[in-house]
Amino acid sequence: MTRALLWSRGAVSLIFVLALWQAVALSGAVPAKFFPGIPAIIDGARQMIATGELPRNEILTLGRALTGLVLASVAGIALALLSDASPFFDRGFRTISSLLQPVPPAAVVPMAIFALGLGIKLYIFIILLVSIWGPYLNGAAALRAVPREQILTGRMLGLSPAAIMFRIKLPAAMPQIFAGIRYAAAVSLIAVVVAEMLAGRDGIGFLLVRKSFSIRIPETYALMFVTMFNGVLLALLVNLARRVLTGWHVRQTGASK
Repeated sequence: MTRALLWSRGAVSLIFVLALWQAVALSGAVPAKFFPGIPAIIDGARQMIATGELPRNEILTLGRALTGLVLASVAGIALALLSDASPFFDRGFRTISSLLQPVPPAAVVPMAIFALGLGIKLYIFIILLVSIWGPYLNGAAALRAVPREQILTGRMLGLSPAAIMFRIKLPAAMPQIFAGIRYAAAVSLIAVVVAEMLAGRDGIGFLLVRKSFSIRIPETYALMFVTMFNGVLLALLVNLARRVLTGWHVRQTGASK
């Protein structure tokens, strides 16, 4: 499937959703003041752009989400390498991950405020806590799944254990690791918006709460669409990084289809 076809399908899906939304708004099935049409939502977004509050808070939210995602990806890959190198560490940390992975971001916010206060440290901690598991679990599983023949070939060539890890196993595991990073991208965005809603003084989450409490319905829906756009943007950035770092796998899978 070509990239142009994927983009065209995405555009058609978006147009369908917007048309359906507008049809529901015009039908009167839901009161207009609670379910505005697309033109009213666009006007709400335009007003927030004109005042500067949307661009300012959008930059803050995306910056926090991207910073947390990068740190979570690096930390997750490092933990996966440790798990593969040390069965003792793998058994111990697997237990820890099974305890921490189900914890929702909202449950962590009060504790994080007490420990870290308000600010960037709070956001990064929450994003790390909920986003690290995708890269870690996918990475650990992918490293274990590297064919033994490749490892034996590396040993026959005289490669050290570290060289086998970084020149054979890690490159082979990167496609699956990026699947975990893509999941972490969505989770990081959820985490930062939740943290901004509960403990923020700025950001899209904070702005969303402020507009909804002020009964600014079009602006509230506009911010909801902004969060959707942010999710798509982060997914595109992860796919771009995947193509740059694992281009051989992208070309291989593309040729096999």
